[in-house]
Amino acid sequence: MLLTAFLHDLLTTGSVTLPGQSTGFETTDAQAAQTLLHEYYLEDSIDLPHTAPAFEADAAQWAAQFLYRTVQLVLVRELDEATIAQQLSEYRGPLTPEVTYSVDLSFRYLPDLLLLAKGLAPGDALVARLQATAQRWPLSFASGETPDAQAEATVLGHPALRQAYIDRIIRGQYRSRAKQPHLQPLIQNALGAHAATLWPDFAAFNPST
Repeated sequence: MLLTAFLHDLLTTGSVTLPGQSTGFETTDAQAAQTLLHEYYLEDSIDLPHTAPAFEADAAQWAAQFLYRTVQLVLVRELDEATIAQQLSEYRGPLTPEVTYSVDLSFRYLPDLLLLAKGLAPGDALVARLQATAQRWPLSFASGETPDAQAEATVLGHPALRQAYIDRIIRGQYRSRAKQPHLQPLIQNALGAHAATLWPDFAAFNPST
């Protein structure tokens, strides 16, 4: 039950232990992991502003396995491009709010792994792969690379995801995103009368606000 144990430890303690060798996931493990992800979705969605998108099981499962493999690759440092492409495959389904949120249940932990990978070897194939992933999933990488326009439009087009995205930008005070003209009014509106407390220098680099 490798994947299930990994998710349980991550979600309850924040500390994980993985085997050094890459192995497949048994059917019972994948099913148990999916149940755990759905339970996490139900808990997490309570705190999401507005109505959360529905749970998309296949997307959540794919993202959890992607996260698991990424941790393995960071630790084991199997960094040839063929290994990266094999272990960290792209999500092939349509990009919807349901997929975006279900993926984020696991992918919200990826930015820290990207920072770790950059620190270990800033120019390697794993870093490049994670940077491309950051563009594809902007909700999970609110501080990351310039997002794919369609992916960001999916986030901004859903009230719950849009507010969660803006809240993450504010919480992290990510200037690169806050300087974007299409995001500035959304951030300003979310800050409201509390801008001086929540983001004291926001007006300094957004003189039009």
